[in-house]
Amino acid sequence: MSDVLLRGRGVSRDHRLPRTKVFGPAPVRRVLHGADVDIHAGEAVAIIGESGSGKSTLVRILLGLQHATAGTVEFDGRPVRPRGIRTQHWLRRRTGIVLQDPYASLNPRLTVARIVAEPLRSLQIDGDHRRLIGEVLERVGLPHELASAYPHALSGGQRQRVAIARAIVHRPDLLVGDEPMSALDVTLRASILELLRDLQRERGMSLVVVSHDLGLVRHFADRVFVLHDGRIVEQGPTHSLFHHPRHEYTRRLVDAVPRFSRPGAAPSATGDAPRPGADDPSAPRGPGGPASESTTTHTEE
Repeated sequence: MSDVLLRGRGVSRDHRLPRTKVFGPAPVRRVLHGADVDIHAGEAVAIIGESGSGKSTLVRILLGLQHATAGTVEFDGRPVRPRGIRTQHWLRRRTGIVLQDPYASLNPRLTVARIVAEPLRSLQIDGDHRRLIGEVLERVGLPHELASAYPHALSGGQRQRVAIARAIVHRPDLLVGDEPMSALDVTLRASILELLRDLQRERGMSLVVVSHDLGLVRHFADRVFVLHDGRIVEQGPTHSLFHHPRHEYTRRLVDAVPRFSRPGAAPSATGDAPRPGADDPSAPRGPGGPASESTTTHTEE
C-alpha cells in the first residue's frame, strides 16, 4: 500500500501535574514521545500496549480531538488542527469512532434510530435518513424493531452494534475503535471484531483499533504499532511482529498471552478466536435462536 490516509510526525503530548510548590512552574509529565504513524488507505491497523502507555492519547490527537504539544498530523494531505467544531466538519465527515463503553457512549434519552441519525444531522448529510438508518442497522445485525428502543433495553453486544452503526452511517474513510471490545465478555469480542473486519473490507475503509488484547489483534490487523511508556517501540506486519518480535517489550507482551488448547477457549497469541456470534445475543439468528442478555464489565486504559 502506498496511499497514506493519515500521517503523524513527531507527535508528543505533555500533561500538567498538580503543583507541589507555591512558586515555580507546575510539573509536567510527557505521555507521548515523538510518535511517527502512517495509516494507509484500506488497511487494518492495531495499536497495542499496556494501560497508560499512551494509546488513547495518540488516537485522540490523530483524530483532532486533542492538541499535540509538538508534532504534526495530516489527513489525506490536509493538516489536522483541533480549533473548533465547525472547522473540523470535513474531518468528522471522513472519520468515525467507536468508544470503549457502549453504554456510556450512547445518549440514554434517545432511541436507537435517533442515536444513529446524529452524524447525518450534525454533518448535514443529504439523502433519505430513514432509509440510511434502516440499512445500517440491518448491516450491523440489529432487527428493525430495535430502532425505537432505548439503550437501557439493549444487551452489551447490541449497544456496541448501535455505536458501530452510528460510526459508519455517513460512510467514513477511516473507522477508529478505542478499546471497542474491552467492555464486552470474550465471546462478544470475537463477534464484534468480525463485524468490524467485514465492514472494513466491504467499504474499503481504513480501520484502526486500540487494544490490549493481543489474541484478537492477530486475527484482523495488517500492521501493529506497539506503545510503551508513550513511545512506539516497534511496528510492522502482524505475522512478523507476533512470531519474530524485535523489541524486548514486544517479546514480553507476546509471551504473556495465555495459551489455550481446549475447544472453545479464549483467544490467545497462538490460538484461534471463538467462533463469532457463538454466544452473542446481539448477533443475527434464525427462528428459535437464543436471546439471552450479556453481562458487561468496564475497564479503562
